[in-house]
Amino acid sequence: MLGRRQKLDSKAGPYSWLTYKEVYDASIQMGSAMKSRGVNPGDRCGIYGANCPEWIIAMEACNSSAVTYVPLYDTL
Repeated sequence: MLGRRQKLDSKAGPYSWLTYKEVYDASIQMGSAMKSRGVNPGDRCGIYGANCPEWIIAMEACNSSAVTYVPLYDTL
């Protein structure tokens, strides 16, 4: 489902992929962690970071918990 390129000697190497199941499990875990920290359905959660698999996982964690995600980019 999600991939990133590995860097080998400052060059782009092959992709390393996460399966749908791995992403699903990670997003459920992150959603649970968010809930334990007091982020509840209907709340807003800012996600700061570059485009990467972890950003998508955080977004899906918000979606699965009925939390509105607010993208925060360093270029804005």
